[in-house]
Amino acid sequence: MSFRTLKTAALATLVVIATAGVSMAAQYAWVENNTKVKQFHKQNSANVNWVASGQKVKIVGQWNNWYKLQIPGQDGWVKGNVLDFAQQYPFPGYGYGYGGSFCINGQGASFCLSGGY
Repeated sequence: MSFRTLKTAALATLVVIATAGVSMAAQYAWVENNTKVKQFHKQNSANVNWVASGQKVKIVGQWNNWYKLQIPGQDGWVKGNVLDFAQQYPFPGYGYGYGGSFCINGQGASFCLSGGY
């Protein structure tokens, strides 16, 4: 086995491990406006819960522009336009969030993963 083949196999293994960790990480968002939570991903579905502006919610599913939330009480669906995936609210004692990145630079290509608080 040549060194180049071994290097390629090691890089592929590292990429699979790194992306598996990222895909298994929980995704969170912040609610921009008070809104009703629906039983299904349809506008005319029954209201089963509600979320308040500024609340951090865990995203556990997606259907087009609908997101399923895992929240206290009954879980349900909201439209994506009431969620903010990028905003990082300051929490006392934690600053404005932590982040990191990981990059592999190869011959003619690079691959980077980054994560944030």
